[in-house]
Amino acid sequence: MIIELFGPPGAGKTTFARTLAARLHEHGHTVDLILSHRPAERSAPETIPAPTPGPRQILPAVRRLIRPLAEMLTMARQPFAFSHDVGAAFALVRTMPPSDILWFVRLIQYLTRLSRTWSQSTDTDHIVLFDQAFVQAICSLVLLCGAVDELTISHALDKIPQPDLLVLLNAPTEIVEARLRDRERHASGMERLLELDLATSLKSMTIIDCVQRVLRSKGTQIANAESLDQRSLQEATDRIEKQIAAQNSGASRKWGPPIHSAGIGGPRDPRRYFVGGD
Repeated sequence: MIIELFGPPGAGKTTFARTLAARLHEHGHTVDLILSHRPAERSAPETIPAPTPGPRQILPAVRRLIRPLAEMLTMARQPFAFSHDVGAAFALVRTMPPSDILWFVRLIQYLTRLSRTWSQSTDTDHIVLFDQAFVQAICSLVLLCGAVDELTISHALDKIPQPDLLVLLNAPTEIVEARLRDRERHASGMERLLELDLATSLKSMTIIDCVQRVLRSKGTQIANAESLDQRSLQEATDRIEKQIAAQNSGASRKWGPPIHSAGIGGPRDPRRYFVGGD
């Protein structure tokens, strides 16, 4: 079973994914947690003073650049599968190409690695939980491309595989803005260069609403969750866990058109990280 989260940056996708994975594990499920990991991410950033320049602040940003390169080189050892993953990533990005060439390259490598991991996830009987994946990537493409109509978004959504459960993390604008400002305050200067500015990030909230609307018009079922405080986090975890149990008890998986070749093997890591998500 594959579960995919999406939502605006700062809505609490990673926090919710970790909490849900821990709950499922406590109840006897085998869970592969796949995170869009920020190397400098902290569980309680409000208790950490603002960073000062130094090796400890530079190192996370360096890891953030090196990790994707290392993963791409490893994938290239399987040239046939790698060519399919790269081709599929180009096909998706070309539907809404970013105007910035650096973001174009970043999204190509991100989607290539995501495609490989998603393919491996279809070959396991575990619960596989992505804190963000293809739907979030389409939201990013819309944001970076500029003016895009709903028909183009719909065509892009047709190109991606469907999870068994899609969960939208909601949060009010004021909370998202406060969290993004806090994240920016605790990031190093080099890390901030790898992120979108606050104003652009906040625009993603409108885009999330638009993508959600298109998904629902296509008949996609979307569960809603919140990670605003401990109470809302626990309530959402309880509700989504019950939905997972109900779906996992019998329904067979239904897939959309694959974005890449299936059956790619290789060792599985129960916790994978993708650098550079929101």
